[in-house]
Amino acid sequence: MAKALLWLVVHLGVLAAAFFLFVSWQLQLGLDSFLSGTAGERLKNVGERLASELRQAPRPEWPEIVERHASALGLEGSLQAGGGAWIAEPAGKLPPNVEQRIRGFRLPDPRPPRGPGPEGPPPGGGRSGGPRPPAQGPPPGDPGAERPADGANPGPDVRPLFLVRGDGGNGYWAGLELPLLQPRRGQPLHGLLLLRSPALAGGGLFFDLKPWLLGGLAVLAISLVLWTPFFLGITRCLSRLSRATEAIADGKFEVDVGTRRADELGQLGTSIETMAVRLDRLVRGQKRFLGDVAHELCSPLARVRTGLGVLEYGLPAEHRERLASIDEDVAELSHLVSEVLAFTKASTAPGSVRPERVELAPLVESACARECPGQAVEIDLVPGLAVRADRNLLARAIANVLRNARRHGGDACTVRITAGEQGGMVELRIADDGPGVVAADLGRLFEPFYRPDAARTRESGGSGLGLAIVRSAVESCGGTVRAEPAVPRGLALVFRLPAG
Repeated sequence: MAKALLWLVVHLGVLAAAFFLFVSWQLQLGLDSFLSGTAGERLKNVGERLASELRQAPRPEWPEIVERHASALGLEGSLQAGGGAWIAEPAGKLPPNVEQRIRGFRLPDPRPPRGPGPEGPPPGGGRSGGPRPPAQGPPPGDPGAERPADGANPGPDVRPLFLVRGDGGNGYWAGLELPLLQPRRGQPLHGLLLLRSPALAGGGLFFDLKPWLLGGLAVLAISLVLWTPFFLGITRCLSRLSRATEAIADGKFEVDVGTRRADELGQLGTSIETMAVRLDRLVRGQKRFLGDVAHELCSPLARVRTGLGVLEYGLPAEHRERLASIDEDVAELSHLVSEVLAFTKASTAPGSVRPERVELAPLVESACARECPGQAVEIDLVPGLAVRADRNLLARAIANVLRNARRHGGDACTVRITAGEQGGMVELRIADDGPGVVAADLGRLFEPFYRPDAARTRESGGSGLGLAIVRSAVESCGGTVRAEPAVPRGLALVFRLPAG
């Protein structure tokens, strides 16, 4: 699940990186491209409001009006009339690229009113920027000399001209063409409104990051909505498959993957369930066969032991020692057959398991008295603590563990038995301070016929079925068992059983 979640996070991160690169690419193409969108509309609306107020006010008040409108937007504003004359001058020196853009969009000079002389501007006037003769007609300040451009003969609309970043990082500059005054006769007066912002946003006029962020978040949200069901479905299915395979590895073949998907994961789940059923049949068949063979061996072994007992009375004294050795071998074989029968009983005949409430303290004390006479045993059990299990199977499992501790740790080995209840389960821990088992062998201790040491002599004892019987008995009671190193040394077997 962690890897699937990581993959989803990586996917969203790739989308976010792609969005960032797209915005960066758009910015590298040039800021003028923003003027064809909402930025141009915002600048045009600001310019129209400013131009309308300028047309209604006397010219001496224009610098104050420009500064007031620009300050309200958090910008610096300046106004240039036709011919290059600044009505409201910039606060500082213009960057070279801004000056170049202004020259490229040079506004037309205002044409003087037509008089009795020849038409057209006098020599030296117009776009050359040189001195111009005083205008003829009514004197300045006469209401009849000029009229607003939005009168009967309106001038052109407000037109955004450019949006650039000043050379040397000197802010961001926008230029707008404003129609200001319409003389009674002659060229209309145009103005160039120059706005400067230290940041690209420009008070929300130049670049509004909010729509871009909302768009990016919308893309991520849509991707997350589309991916989440797919991601959760795969994660849940993989979790069920993982739990099923772990159960099969622990010898629990009655698994239900619980997935009805029509894709490859569904086919995998069906295959796992089929495999579990076949493995269950195979293992049960092997155990049943093993139990049948052990059962069939009981009668011949009994007859052999009876015959040896009869033969003992008819042999000379010099042959009785050899006969005693044969009888010992037969006894060992008989014990092995009994262990095999005990191992196969719970798994091949589950109906014989009779769960009941079993108090641990009396059961453990009885097993210790039988298996560990004269050995140091420390028992720390809460009085009345009980589990739900088959009494005989649990007693046999505890006895096997105690017998193993005595066999491998010797009489000097100390056994410590503790128990506690947690979450409806009881943990019974039987630990010894014997030689212990290396960590690599802990997982295989419960395998039938497995022993950590290679030798299988009478001195070392055991057939490799003791802990296998422990596991079979505990699992038949609805519990689990595990082996772990004891502290400071030795081996500990931990039973987990349902509380009684």
